[in-house]
Amino acid sequence: MNILVTGGNGLVGSHFIENYPDVLSPPVNELDITDEKSLEKFFRLNDPEIIIHFAAFTDVTAAEEQRNNKKAPCWIVNAEGTANLIRAVHPDTYFIYISTDVVFSGKKENPGPYSEDDSPEENLDFLSWYGWTKKEAEKLVMNNLKNAAILRISNPSRTKYAPKPDYVRKILKLYDMGKLYPMFNDQYLTLTYINEVTETLKALLAKRSTGIFHTSSVNIFTPYKLANYLIEKARGIKNAVKPNSIESFLKDSPIRYPQYGGLKVEKTQKILDLKFLKWEETIEILAKQLRVLE
Repeated sequence: MNILVTGGNGLVGSHFIENYPDVLSPPVNELDITDEKSLEKFFRLNDPEIIIHFAAFTDVTAAEEQRNNKKAPCWIVNAEGTANLIRAVHPDTYFIYISTDVVFSGKKENPGPYSEDDSPEENLDFLSWYGWTKKEAEKLVMNNLKNAAILRISNPSRTKYAPKPDYVRKILKLYDMGKLYPMFNDQYLTLTYINEVTETLKALLAKRSTGIFHTSSVNIFTPYKLANYLIEKARGIKNAVKPNSIESFLKDSPIRYPQYGGLKVEKTQKILDLKFLKWEETIEILAKQLRVLE
């Protein structure tokens, strides 16, 4: 299979590359999805059968500072970059787009966890700007490509990735530095083990399945419960974290964080014949591996 991967140096994409080292994963100076001429040049020289589009602007805080600005990087990379890539590919190319749970609001009026059949939020006021740009990119993929899959993930975490901490490692790093703040005990999310993303992609590639798929834990967590469980497993300290409420936080935050978020995975598991872990099982694996690395 001739596979092109965008964003192969990122938190999620790099794990796929580690397991599929023979795929095309050009650096940005060879393939810049925000530059149509760069795309034209690349596709003149290469003819991939499959594209896995990981590349994205994922800094949620920085994205919010760009809200409604379609000339800023978040919109240009996530929405325009995806549109450019869609225009450049052959119509029959199998296209997998990596997306996120925050295309849903997570509001009390429309709570998650959300299934593969649930419709993303269409009210900008209810989404972060990052979530909105990813939602718009999803629409571009589904409306313009007949042979496409969208794979949503949620709080992706892995044992090691030097450029930046992920959801789990950030909590542990802050705890080790004595800087871990109280964690929300009234926010409900799911966790994605990055190894399971690669397994899902492997299954999608084998079946060439189209439509929407989710990879995440089969159960939800609160950040407070997850952080306590993580520190107990990784550091042997029980009840190390204090609770806090997201409701009071959201009143002062410009970012639309989901309170009742997360993804359901039953349909994906059935179609692709997969079985995802509980978040507690993922934490146990990560804690054990992190202890070995330390």
